[in-house]
Amino acid sequence: MLDRSWAGYETAIPTIGAAAAANAAGADAAIRIMEAGGNAIDAAIAAAHVLGVVEPLDCGIGAGGFMIVHDAASGRTDAIDFLGVAPTAARYQLYATNTAQGEYVIRVKGQHNQVGHRAVATPGTLRGFAEMHDRYGKLAMAELFAPAIELAEGGYPVSYKGALRMGRTIAMLNQTPACRALYLKSETEAPAEGDWIINADYGATLRLIAQEGADAFYQGPIAEAIIAEMRAHDGFLSHEDLRNYKALWRKPARGNFKGLDVATIPPPSTGPLVFAGLNALARQSPQGEAETHEALARAMLHMFEARRTGFGDPAFVPIATSSGESSETTSLCTLDVAGNAACITYSNNNHSGVVVPGTGILLNNQMALFSPWPDNPNQVIGGKRPVSSMMPTLLFRDGKAAMAIGASGSTRIPTSLMQMLHRVQVQGKSIVQAIDEPKLHAEVETLMADEELEPVARPLADKLGLDFRVFPGRDTSMGVVQAIHAGPDGTVTAAGDPRARAQGRVR
Repeated sequence: MLDRSWAGYETAIPTIGAAAAANAAGADAAIRIMEAGGNAIDAAIAAAHVLGVVEPLDCGIGAGGFMIVHDAASGRTDAIDFLGVAPTAARYQLYATNTAQGEYVIRVKGQHNQVGHRAVATPGTLRGFAEMHDRYGKLAMAELFAPAIELAEGGYPVSYKGALRMGRTIAMLNQTPACRALYLKSETEAPAEGDWIINADYGATLRLIAQEGADAFYQGPIAEAIIAEMRAHDGFLSHEDLRNYKALWRKPARGNFKGLDVATIPPPSTGPLVFAGLNALARQSPQGEAETHEALARAMLHMFEARRTGFGDPAFVPIATSSGESSETTSLCTLDVAGNAACITYSNNNHSGVVVPGTGILLNNQMALFSPWPDNPNQVIGGKRPVSSMMPTLLFRDGKAAMAIGASGSTRIPTSLMQMLHRVQVQGKSIVQAIDEPKLHAEVETLMADEELEPVARPLADKLGLDFRVFPGRDTSMGVVQAIHAGPDGTVTAAGDPRARAQGRVR
């Protein structure tokens, strides 16, 4: 249930900056770095490393994602793609079967694209952070690791969201002995909120990377440990995959929404489709709650159909980029008083259950983001990036950052942001109200909704011919949003989603 006592936002005129993250420790680390003289980019990277410690199932140096930043001095906005990449040897064996209900389905043998060593895509986190820091960072990179190292070695309490995630993935956490020993009390019991976890191996790994740089992960002793684990368990990932990984600079997808200029992640992210849908919604001007939610649902369905039929890695699939997964993720955003802004969304997907012995690294299962079936835009090809729902986004007013926003929750990311931005820019609500309100999600044949929306959502599902699923309380599976909003008067609000007990800070 949603904790109505949780105050996950702060509003003030900042003297240093603002941060919002899925865990309060991340927001606190970002403020700490800005207080030490770092800019918003430094703060975002430090916060992301902290989240890799305190929300380890969601993210970390074994993950991949996107980052978008705005440099106030130059007026430049850049995006970097550090998604996981399919290993060169990745191939899955498919088979046909009938379910207990008599449905004919095609499946991947052993669920190898979702669980275990063959589900691991080449991690991109460290390459992405290093590239962005080299271009825009202010403090030494080693300083940005310090808050995460302290928490990994000294320990941290399991968060509300972390306890939910561990409880829901007990089977996957049993996948390897190193994972079980680190994240389960027993084979059948996950840690509870407030339980203490220490990951000294991860702290030591971060110390080595802080000293030697990202090459320690991609070519050095950490790479040796990762590949030894892969070879011992018939994984696809190779030394060549790690050595050849490159984070890609991408030109942000641009647009305008209700007077704000938009910069979001281009394909293989869904970002451009979200703003195309929002602008179409704004032109419709639906009246009342029922019409608004129907218009939102139809826009969601259209967005996912466009993604299914045309989206893939642009290096492999030609895509028009103009503006007009059960995955778990983390998202954070930062803004400093100089006007620099950053937003990161990155993910282990649902995690592979593979902790590399001696390193504390929990590896991603981002291979599940590909379609294992051939002859489609998102098929598995070595060296390819998957389609992603992650879309960290910056919005500008008169050339200055007015909003930084991101979300977690797999395909609920674009629909969460669609609803949140519609509420703020069309309905005139505050970001705190917009994040706090219940949500729905329409995709392919299903409409999901928080239970408070059931009176509207259930008849809407019937009208649209969709299966209906209700989520009791405010489940994190419906998407968790973090945002910073800078008003024309200089007041800044940083808000974390109360459904995850996330946190915004303004200092």
